[in-house]
Amino acid sequence: MTEAQETRERILEVAQRLFAERGLEATSVRDITSEAGCNVAAVNYHFGGKESLYVEAFRAMLGPLRDQRMAMIDELMARAPAPTLEEYLARFAEGFLEPLADESLGRRFMLFVSREITDQKLPTGLFLDEFIRPLITRAVSSLDRVGVPMTPEQSFYCIFSLIGQLLHAVKGQHMSEQLERTGAASFDLGGFIEHFVRFSAAGIRACALGAPIPETVLTGRES
Repeated sequence: MTEAQETRERILEVAQRLFAERGLEATSVRDITSEAGCNVAAVNYHFGGKESLYVEAFRAMLGPLRDQRMAMIDELMARAPAPTLEEYLARFAEGFLEPLADESLGRRFMLFVSREITDQKLPTGLFLDEFIRPLITRAVSSLDRVGVPMTPEQSFYCIFSLIGQLLHAVKGQHMSEQLERTGAASFDLGGFIEHFVRFSAAGIRACALGAPIPETVLTGRES
């Protein structure tokens, strides 16, 4: 690796950590270059500015973590016999949330995602197109193999709902860290996954049965 490449990697590593901890607005280029041991011009040279560095820092984490989760789904579905719905849901949640438990690159990514849910500094559609959509596509193709055959539309909505719960848990975990200072109950990862499996399995089976929803529930009006 050349000196220029090493400088670029140091900038990227420091930027990932500081952007995750502080956000885009609260992190200056000088903060990053000071810790990376280079001059301010290096950020412009390698990334074209702070905003472009922010996007690249996110993308550099997104790809490997997306691929790990997709590989986890493939590995799970290669088992014989096929997993039960509950086993599928538990592994799906663990693979999505495990980074919360340590200080790894995955945790930085989750911090990024948590901030993006409210701050929205990334280009529109980047997270959806490069992370969420590929995961949904892979998961939808496997859901009917765990004993709950559904139409593609039903599977899509179920997987979309699962990911929504998990993203909310990411945000809730960090909110919990702040609430703990006031004596509020803390976020328990194991407890949440147990709830997620029980809650989601019941919902998916109800969708698979196709029980009709009363019109008054959907419209809010009496027929």
